Amino acid sequence: MERKHKISIIIPVYNEEAKISIILSQIKQLLADTLLDYEIIIINDGSTDDTELIINEVKKSDTYIKLISYRENIGKGHAVKLGVLESNGDITLFRDGDMNVSPKEINNYIKEVEGFDIAIASKAHQLSKVKSTAYRRFLSKAYNNLVRVVVGIKIRDTQSGLKIGNTSVLKSIFKVMLVEGYAFDVELLSIATMQGLKIKELPISVTLDTTFDLKEIAKMFIDTLRIAYRLRILKYYRKKLDKPQKITEFGF
Repeated sequence: MERKHKISIIIPVYNEEAKISIILSQIKQLLADTLLDYEIIIINDGSTDDTELIINEVKKSDTYIKLISYRENIGKGHAVKLGVLESNGDITLFRDGDMNVSPKEINNYIKEVEGFDIAIASKAHQLSKVKSTAYRRFLSKAYNNLVRVVVGIKIRDTQSGLKIGNTSVLKSIFKVMLVEGYAFDVELLSIATMQGLKIKELPISVTLDTTFDLKEIAKMFIDTLRIAYRLRILKYYRKKLDKPQKITEFGF
């Protein structure tokens, strides 16, 4: 039987000692039921608990798992970028390191990305099942409206924590990305839209139980304005993608 494409699973984590071993076990079980050759790349974004210790213990008996770790908590965008640029699969999927999104979604997304450059989870999809507080729903809607007006992309939900795409496409985009925090999804999808790539929005079952403090919200707002400025005024991304780049380690 013909072997399917290899997939890289990128998981950024920060202080997930209570969940990471469960998540890894679930993902490995799901992938074991397929014909996919895979790798799991975990980026420990400066955890202060025993997350790194637990991953290293699991890693001892599992050659499919790679770990990138550093001491300072820099941000989700930075962590995902390192993982994507390190990936070796034909397709790359990245998901949050918590248990808000079920690992069961992975197999569906692998099938659905066929024929597209990128497939993304969307809480706004009519088949999505979302459990969240009224406050989170308000923030999500308000931020999406901001993105539509300021950045100009029409994707209904940029922030759900599950995305998959052609690895070479994702690498070319991440090499020119600058956002290190939560707004990196907007930067990614803005560049993909600018390039005319085929993006598919898919349903997701998700429970949103985390909260954002005012500093995080303010940083997302500022980063979004910077993305719009680079995209629409400076034409930064177009210029970067239109000329050959000298790539250093991790694209910096």
